[in-house]
This record gives sequence, structure tokens and C-alpha cells, in this order.
Amino acid sequence: MKQLMALAVSLALTAGALAAPAPQDAAAASTKTTRKKTHRASENKVLERLDEMQKALEAQQGQIQQLQQELQSRDAVIQQLQQQSGQAQEKADQAAAQSAQQQQSVEAVQQDVKDIKATATSTVVSVQDTQKRVGGLEKAEDSLSDLAHGKVKIGATFYGDFAFYNDTGFGPQFLTQSNQPGPGNAHFNSFDVTRTYLNFFYTPNDMVTLRITPNIYRQVDVSSSQSLGKGAAIGSSSNGNLGFRLKYAYLDFNKLFSSSDTFKKDKLTVGQTTNPLVDWQEGLYGYRFVNLTPWNYLSLSSTYTGVTLHGPIEMNGREYLDYHIGVFNTASFHSIEENDKKQAMARLTWYPFGTTEDRTGFGLTGFYDFGYNTQTPDTKSTPLYRVAIIGAYQSHDKGYELAGEFDMGRNAFSTGNLFSGSGPADHFGLGPTVYAPFNSLANALLGGDRTRQRGYDVFGHARLGHSNFALFGMYEYFQPNTTITVTNPLDFERTVGGLSYTYNKHFEFALDDQNLTYAHSQFTMTAAQLATFSSSLAAANPNGIPNAVPTSTNAIMLNLLFNY
Repeated sequence: MKQLMALAVSLALTAGALAAPAPQDAAAASTKTTRKKTHRASENKVLERLDEMQKALEAQQGQIQQLQQELQSRDAVIQQLQQQSGQAQEKADQAAAQSAQQQQSVEAVQQDVKDIKATATSTVVSVQDTQKRVGGLEKAEDSLSDLAHGKVKIGATFYGDFAFYNDTGFGPQFLTQSNQPGPGNAHFNSFDVTRTYLNFFYTPNDMVTLRITPNIYRQVDVSSSQSLGKGAAIGSSSNGNLGFRLKYAYLDFNKLFSSSDTFKKDKLTVGQTTNPLVDWQEGLYGYRFVNLTPWNYLSLSSTYTGVTLHGPIEMNGREYLDYHIGVFNTASFHSIEENDKKQAMARLTWYPFGTTEDRTGFGLTGFYDFGYNTQTPDTKSTPLYRVAIIGAYQSHDKGYELAGEFDMGRNAFSTGNLFSGSGPADHFGLGPTVYAPFNSLANALLGGDRTRQRGYDVFGHARLGHSNFALFGMYEYFQPNTTITVTNPLDFERTVGGLSYTYNKHFEFALDDQNLTYAHSQFTMTAAQLATFSSSLAAANPNGIPNAVPTSTNAIMLNLLFNY
């Protein structure tokens, strides 16, 4: 720009020189010539200067054009950048809008997730409840299926009676859970429930069977004994209830010997189960709902906890031997085991002619039980044994049966067994009464660890023609201690006789007469006689013990059996 201004000044000066007036003289002409030369020289210089300026101007114009092009290019770039910036801003605005929308969406999604979680939790709980219900239904369905296929069997047994006692006295109970009052209570009568079983059998396969059987029992609390008439008492239920306890709980392993034709029916049994004698003899006699079998009446419980092996031995399809051996606690199923010892029992029944139906035909049976009275390990445990030898014949339809039995034992009958029905109040700590001397006598006769027992029994039944009526009966003579050299006033006889009616395979009735009669006539046991087995008792009773023989007990009963 400075060059352009200088050029303009130069042009102005030249124009002024050209416009000056011409001289009038020679000098003026010379001057004019000189001026012309000078002017030409100046013009030339001006022209040269103009050319240079023209070239410079053209160069500057070229630079200006280049700058303009660069400016346009930059403007284009700026415009493009502005456009891009605008687009970016739009995108940023869109992104911001989208972000806000997304944030709202995220918040909505998070809320939806919370709702879904809550719904899922509720659904899981509902599903679990449903699964439980379904599982329960499946179990119920499985149980029903097991019932339908015979894997589960449910049964029940009920014994009940009405008893009228013409005479009452001290002695063993006629039936489990049935207690008569002491002497002087003639005409006592009662309705009794003496057994109620619920039988559950589960056989998941033919290899094993589980049996669970609860039963009722009379709750007895000796510390709260109750009177049974004048001078008599028994340990009583503190609340008068019939309670439930476990009678049987065992597993039968059925197929341990399935590969043998001889032993294929034999079983191994583990748990709280029947002993080898009592259950088998109850099946032989057939009237357990009326009265107890001999050793069960005396002292041998029907149930112990242990392990047994039992079953028939068959040859050519006939049974010739039936055995049952086992090892058990010394305490029965309703007592706590305290002993560090155990008892062993064994029964063997021989059918000389063979039989196709268990307990039918002619058979000879031997039973042996050796064990100890239940005591803690730090207390002397008294050894005991029981022996039974039985000869029996029963028809194959079980309509007729006759059996004879010989029993022998050591320390197998105590005052606890003698007074299971009723006993002197003195025996239960409620005395003294007029029976105190007799109680001391009974303790001396049955105490110690050298007592011996002996008994004889006959029992049987006979169906009357082709009817549903049958006559049955049992006679027992028992000596509680044969080591006594003088007459033992506790020797007794037991008789049971009656008529039964079988309504169907589930119901049976019996009308019967039952008696406990002491074998010897009433007498006074002198001091000399007492001294033969207890010098202290003789010294305490120098005049002897009068009325040494207990009074008899007689009852007429109507018995009912229900079994399903």
C-alpha cells in the first residue's frame, strides 16, 4: 500500500511539470529542450518506475488473489468447521437429549429391575411353595402308589373287656394293663382297654420290611401309688391316662438265604422285636386277647431290643424245624437298659412228621433264656435263666389244639411280678398295714439270687363242630421258689376257661372264667419255718406269721378282639 501511494505522488508531480507555461526566449527554448530531455528522462524513469510498480502491483495483486484464495479456502474450512461444529452441537444436543432419555430409561429399567426382582422373589417363594406342595403331592402320590402296590400296609389291633370280680386278692394281673383291687373288694368290675396297636409295615422291595407299632399302656408312677381297697395298693398313673409307647420297631431282612431251598424263608431282624417264645406261643394258643401265656404271665416280656435270626427249615416242601435265636438287652421294651451285659434266647421247634402249615401237626419245642437282672455296671447283676419245654398237637385247620408245658427258672420271679395286679400297700411304701408281715414274708421267699422256679401248664382249644364257636382253656401250676424246704404259701394255680365266637376274620368274642388260687390251705408259718430261709424274719416274728397264704382272685370276663 505504501508503494501505491508513492507512485501516485510521482504521477502528480509529473502532471504538474507538464502543465507549466512555455518560455518566450531562446533560453527558454534551451531550457525547454533541456526540460524535454529531462522530461523524457523523467518519463523514462517514470515509465520504468511505472513498469516496476505495475509489476509490483501485479505481483501484489497475485499475492492478494492468493491471499483471497487462501482466505476463501479458510472461510470454506471455517464454514465447514462451523457446519461440523453445528452438526457436532446438534449431535451433542441429541446425545444430551438421548442421554437424558437414556437416564430416564435407565431409571425406568432400574425400577423395572427392582419390580422384576420383587416379582422374581415372590415367584421363587411361590415356586418353592408349589414345589413343596408338589413334593407333598408326589410323596402322597408315592404313598398312595405304595399302598396300591402293597408296599405299605396299615393295620390295627384292639383288645377290650368287661371284668366282674367275684373275689379279689394279691397276685399277678390277668391281662396287661388290667389291675384288680386287693382283698375284700368282691364285686369290683371295670371296662378295660388292654391293648391297642397301630401296625405300619413298609416293604419297598422284597429284600426288607420295616415295622413300626405303637401301643397304649397304663402310665404307672410308683411314687404316686394309689389305694386298691383296704390295705392294698398298686403303682398308679399320676394323671390317669392311657399313654402311647413304642411296642415294635424293627427291620426284617427277608432274602439273606433266598438261594437256599432249605432256608429261603428265614429272616434277620434288627430292632425292638418279639422274643423267640412269647409271640410264637400266643399264635399256638390263639387266645392272647383273653389271658397271658405262661412265661409272659410270670415275668418274660414279649418284646426286647436286639438282633435275631429266625425261620423254618424246610425239605421237600415240608417244615421240619423252626428256630428263633437272638441277643437282646436285659431290660424289656418299657424299661431303660442299665446293664453292661446282655441276654441270649433261643427256641427250636421240631416237627417229626413235617408240616405244611406253621404251628400245626405234632411238634416238640424247647426254649432257653439266659441273662441277668438289669443293674448298673457298678452293682452286682444277678444271673437268671428261663426254660420251657412244650409238646403240642394242632390240626392243620387250627380248629383243635392241645399242648403241655414244663417251665423252670432261676431268679425269674420276684415280688414285682407277684404284685403286678395288686399288692400290699406296704410294698409300695404306703404302709404299714395289717399286711406288713405278709409283705416281709413275700420279700424273703422271693428275694436273693438263689431262687428256683418250676411250673406245669396245659392249654388248648376245640371248635364245636363246624360252627364258629370253640371251647378253650389253660391250667397252670407254678412254684415261685422251690429252694424253700417248707411249704411255700405262694405256690399257686391259675385256671382259664371259656367259650369263644368268631364273627369273622376281624372280630372274635369270648366269655370266660379266670382264677388265681393259691395251692395250699391257709396256715401260720412258724418262727422255726421262717428260720429255714430267713433268720432275721424269724427273729422279728417269734410267734410266726399268720394268714401266710394270700386270698384267691376270681373274675368273669367278656373279651373282644378286633384285628385288621
